[in-house]
Amino acid sequence: MKKTLLFLTFLTSSFLLHALPGFESYIQELPGQYVYYQDTTFERKSYFGLLQFDKKTFAARYYAPSDEKAKKPETDVEIYFTIDEKADHMELTGEKIISGFTSEEAELVNYLHDMIYEFSARRIKVGSLSENKLSIQNNEYFGQFGGYVTVIYDAIVPLFNVREVYLEEGSPEFFLVTAGQITGSSDKSFEKFKGFPEVQNNSSHSMPKIKKAKDKDFSTEDGKTIYLDTAWEKAMDNVFMLGDSAFVSVGNIPDAPIDFLLRQLLLSTGESYLDWTKCEVQKSDDGLFISGLYYQPDTKNMSKNIKSAKKSGENYDFFTLTVYTNIYAKHAKYFQKIIKNNCQ
Repeated sequence: MKKTLLFLTFLTSSFLLHALPGFESYIQELPGQYVYYQDTTFERKSYFGLLQFDKKTFAARYYAPSDEKAKKPETDVEIYFTIDEKADHMELTGEKIISGFTSEEAELVNYLHDMIYEFSARRIKVGSLSENKLSIQNNEYFGQFGGYVTVIYDAIVPLFNVREVYLEEGSPEFFLVTAGQITGSSDKSFEKFKGFPEVQNNSSHSMPKIKKAKDKDFSTEDGKTIYLDTAWEKAMDNVFMLGDSAFVSVGNIPDAPIDFLLRQLLLSTGESYLDWTKCEVQKSDDGLFISGLYYQPDTKNMSKNIKSAKKSGENYDFFTLTVYTNIYAKHAKYFQKIIKNNCQ
């Protein structure tokens, strides 16, 4: 379980904010943020990803897993590019193609180019998003999707704020699946993303015996009280373990605008990816409550994750619970009691 612990990295003001050309972001971008979308207009499962390294250096990637039925191999095409940071639109000044030597890959490089320019031009036309206008539904002609579509822009989504594209009511043709933050040049989370498994459950983990466990309160050095039971052990001052099946972590988050904090809490870190299509968010005047699923490809583990941030003076009290999905499914009432006791 230690390899699957999902620790949140909070970015401080020492990091430079990076604006994109041609529009002002309500939530300013930070270096290393990326997004991934599923594009259903392809005949096979396909993903489009975009990463901003810094104010002028980016990466874009097309990925499709192997398709035995269609007899198509895994396809992975990535480009690195630089832009004119002083321009009022997305203008490429340099490019390095990681792959793209077959005719199919060359077409996919063109697809990446088209999406980069389309995202930029459309986001510029939309104008400002704000605290009072976090989301916009815009009807517009989009050739990539064959005609007029509804594009949903959401300020919580990094970079160009695109969340979904619909041809008509129902399932979107293009939608955000995950967003994240790399921490440096050695972080390969962007390059390693290969989507989420069809069955998001793992059955290889077992729950410790809890039948005879009695309620037990744990205290931290800064005076916080955590309501658990005797089946849990204190691993560190602010970390508590239920065998190898679950962990709880608590701490303080410095005061920050609530929407900025929400984005940071939704960003994947390390090679662990939050599925945005199965994420639930509750936002109130005094904090946030987030329920989501994380997937770790290296171990093929799927974990249920709960985050709570409640305003406390000049800080937020932060609580997170992570537990394997198969264990949570079998013991939902047990974990819901812990969540209720510590998040309300």
